[in-house]
Amino acid sequence: MHNVVKYFSIITCTLVLAALAACSTTPVCLTASTTPLVGKQITENLGLSEGTDGAWSYLMIMPGEPDLDAAIKQALARKGGDALINVRCYETSWTAILFGRSSVRVVGEAVKLAPAGDKDEKKNPY
Repeated sequence: MHNVVKYFSIITCTLVLAALAACSTTPVCLTASTTPLVGKQITENLGLSEGTDGAWSYLMIMPGEPDLDAAIKQALARKGGDALINVRCYETSWTAILFGRSSVRVVGEAVKLAPAGDKDEKKNPY
């Protein structure tokens, strides 16, 4: 009988802690590019890349905020790209009793850019 009470107490505490913890993910943005592409051309698609940045909180006090620019820079650094195209951003918040974490995640295709030139245009010699 003593074991039943012990296990019931453990299960009750676990359920209460799970009820006090929460997590949510929300789409924040959807954009074609992180950099204006006017006057530039994509020379190489380096593939899908992802970057994240986050901040911890204690008792609802967060000393910093997740930085979207830092997440973009991390995604570009992973592939060595100049810009991201087809970009999607998500914000995730996780909270427990005393602690929490908020983070942003950026996902997109890293590309190399070059100035748009007229090297492909046929020039009239006359």
